[in-house]
Amino acid sequence: MQIRLSPSKMKELMKRQCQGNYNRFSRELGVDPAHLHRFLNTGVGGGKKLIFSLMDYCERNNLNYKNYLDL
Repeated sequence: MQIRLSPSKMKELMKRQCQGNYNRFSRELGVDPAHLHRFLNTGVGGGKKLIFSLMDYCERNNLNYKNYLDL
């Protein structure tokens, strides 16, 4: 089983938490804005750095990271 992030669910999270601002959301996650933009718009680059960043972000904000994965 391969764990993959869902770009569409991540976009919804970004819209809800950061008013759709890529730079703000990337700072919150601790990733490069270009990397985040590429992933959210093409689906490329959703590797372990982004997954672990999302998990840490969700833990800090009392969210369930599993809601943003395609299992």
